[in-house]
Amino acid sequence: MKKLSENGQLFICDACRKIHLEYGNVGMDFISEKKLNELMQYLRTVRSSHFANETLKNNDRRQILIPFANTPIKLLLSDWEIVEIIRLIQVFLDEPKPSKFTHFKLINPKKISALTRISPN
Repeated sequence: MKKLSENGQLFICDACRKIHLEYGNVGMDFISEKKLNELMQYLRTVRSSHFANETLKNNDRRQILIPFANTPIKLLLSDWEIVEIIRLIQVFLDEPKPSKFTHFKLINPKKISALTRISPN
């Protein structure tokens, strides 16, 4: 289940089973849909006017600063980039998830015991 936008993609990695959000040249990993949803809910609350004092001397194109806890790293985004990320996450979260019964593991018939091979006729 991979979702794409003009500048990003969101998918579950087959190797590590984490949710990978790639946007522009930034990549983020999420351990659950709940954590991804938390990011989306936070992004819905921010607007460029909130950061007006902090970005007076910054690039006019990206006026929203999204800090990462316990690091000096911040995402610099514009209003339209935030909208695009929110839409990408929403489409991903709205996708029907496969049932846990959808996938099954085939059993090697040589490993089936003699008792299970007896058929009642």
